[in-house]
Amino acid sequence: MTRRSAIAAFLCAAAMSGCGAQELLLGTKGSVLFTAMDALTTPGEPVELRAQLRAGDLLRGRPGYAVRFYRGGKLFKVAETDDDGVAAVAFTPTAPGDFAFEAALAPLGLAEEPPAPRKLTVACRAPETPIAVVDLDKTVVATGFHTVLVGSAEPMARSQEVLRRLSKTHTVVYLTHRPDYFSIKSKAWLAEHGYPPGPLLLSTLGGFLKGSGAFKSEQLAELQKQFRKIEIGIGDKVSDAEAYHERGLKSFLILQVPAGAEDTVYDALADELEALDASVQVVTDWTQVERGLFGGGAFGRAAMQKRLRALAAEARATADPGAKKPAPKQP
Repeated sequence: MTRRSAIAAFLCAAAMSGCGAQELLLGTKGSVLFTAMDALTTPGEPVELRAQLRAGDLLRGRPGYAVRFYRGGKLFKVAETDDDGVAAVAFTPTAPGDFAFEAALAPLGLAEEPPAPRKLTVACRAPETPIAVVDLDKTVVATGFHTVLVGSAEPMARSQEVLRRLSKTHTVVYLTHRPDYFSIKSKAWLAEHGYPPGPLLLSTLGGFLKGSGAFKSEQLAELQKQFRKIEIGIGDKVSDAEAYHERGLKSFLILQVPAGAEDTVYDALADELEALDASVQVVTDWTQVERGLFGGGAFGRAAMQKRLRALAAEARATADPGAKKPAPKQP
């Protein structure tokens, strides 16, 4: 099962199985899902503060509810949810900085206690600010997203340390293909594990259905209308690495090389890498990411392809010790 189909399955389970499953998978309380979205903008550029209310077994948007947006403990603005359950108000920062808001759902009309207020951040940066875009699943999260849902996910080794170092020179933007249904758990996980602060940008359901590479490419194109120095992209999917490279970023692909796999698995991975530009950095851990960022290390795809072909040859030899060892394919 692909990550996309796995998340879709979890989403269906949450939507169809009632509030118990929703509490486990989405981090909600009761049958109501209330989320708030971070944003990234430049000084003088208006941006929307957005919160969304969804409820019921199908998590449909709930219109007609009041959402209060607070800044520094004081009421900023109020908006009513639309047919999709979205309440939005405008905010225009005048200078760079991180602007913290809180969205709170008014209890009027709810059959149960209102959900907890949700925090959102507007990260305002000058257009020339260096930016690094980082994925979540199998990038900072050591395993797949399903482990986040059930509360057992661990960080990928040294990812916090390297990103904290990178955050001294770049704004770190967490750009993930996860649908915004999962914003509560995603934000909580990043905070719990000490990652440097940065806006968390998730996909809508429509963006999720387009696929990760297409979603990332579209988001980067939009961000590049405001920011001139989106310089680094780090993720675990070939399609994401292609998107980063095509938008002019220094692209890192964190490849998880399975141990003890069949030869066809290694050959398939090597074949998949052929689609990448030779300048894309193909690494296996955050120590290599650090060397590629700060230590002059180079990890072109050709070296990884050579390693994968060698592993495939070893797997074939192990499976059939009497067979003649074939020459590895050239990348």
